[in-house]
Amino acid sequence: DKQPDSYIFGFLKGDETAMQISMRIRDVISCCNKYLRKIGKAIGIAGLSTYTARHSYATVLKRSGTNIAYISESLGHNDLKTTENYLASFEKEERVKNAKILTNFGE
Repeated sequence: DKQPDSYIFGFLKGDETAMQISMRIRDVISCCNKYLRKIGKAIGIAGLSTYTARHSYATVLKRSGTNIAYISESLGHNDLKTTENYLASFEKEERVKNAKILTNFGE
């Protein structure tokens, strides 16, 4: 089905209530995260999850100079400001991490 409103993955059919959709998405994300953790453990990457995958996706695009409107659309944000805030939080995390490295004298 190539309709714009069609689901990419078949775990939603389109006739669910909002509550059923929310619960099903939560269950699928939980299952994905379970397997991502197993994969991460097998290859020596801690903390692998759908959240870190989304974070990495957005960060790589931003650092490669991708237009923020494209990043916003691909993340499913309705407002560009949401994406700007989302990406800014990554920059803050990076600054905090780098500050810890800089102040870790000989430890």
